[in-house]
Amino acid sequence: MEVGWGLTQDWYRFDGITWQWSSMAPLPASPRQYCSAFTLHNPYDGHGYLFGGLDTNGPLNELWRYDPATDSWAQMASLPGEPRYAAVAFHEGYVVTGLLQDGNATNELWRYEPSTDTWQQLTSIPGTPRHRACAANLLGPSVIGGADTAYTALADCWTYDKLNDTWTNCPTLPEGRYGAMCGFVSYDHLVLGGATDPATIVDDGFRWNVSSWQHHGDPHPGGPRRGGILIEAAGAGGPGNWSTYLGLGLSDTGVRHNDWYVQTAAFSIEEKGYAKLILHPNPGST
Repeated sequence: MEVGWGLTQDWYRFDGITWQWSSMAPLPASPRQYCSAFTLHNPYDGHGYLFGGLDTNGPLNELWRYDPATDSWAQMASLPGEPRYAAVAFHEGYVVTGLLQDGNATNELWRYEPSTDTWQQLTSIPGTPRHRACAANLLGPSVIGGADTAYTALADCWTYDKLNDTWTNCPTLPEGRYGAMCGFVSYDHLVLGGATDPATIVDDGFRWNVSSWQHHGDPHPGGPRRGGILIEAAGAGGPGNWSTYLGLGLSDTGVRHNDWYVQTAAFSIEEKGYAKLILHPNPGST
């Protein structure tokens, strides 16, 4: 969704070396929002996958594969379950939770197998069905917080064991959050921003400290927001030549942001104004 609230299917790539944005091939499907994305820990795959989302007709169960070598998209097998949006996705093709057509949240877990282009349903996450959760790799792939069907913020945390297809409860957040950003910052896992209820969007967060969550002192540099992005990606600087980026999202004043920030030192995040993402009109719109 663009800053003017119009659904889009356009895509952009950020170069962590040159600090420049470039346009990519647009998704050859209906404009949408609230999709989930994953990659595979397979050096021979090299694709990005986009699942689900919400278009003007409702939730989607489509899966699209992006090939960076050819800048092209291919539609893969759709999820053989109810369409959903605002789900969480892990590496290796896992998709969990989300919001369904009837407005109810789900706790289902599915995995996509690229070698056969098929889906397998696995053990659902325990606890309350949810949507708008975030994911981190604590002691394994973990689902953190989210909202229930009534948009009550959740604070529980669940870690998934891929080998045994089981879930284990991990320490809860000090406060329920949904639409938060989860990622790896300065060798720590961070939950930043999000909403505590439909009327309250925040800019603070929590840092994972081995076995518990502690309040994170630095607020989001762009102010309160939910639904933003926090990623670690290859680029100049950062631990091991990796950098942490964050931006975008919806502010507490109803503004959709196109700002972009990078971690430049431990526990410090600054805006790179000259590399700010500028959203353009959907190439397929007038």
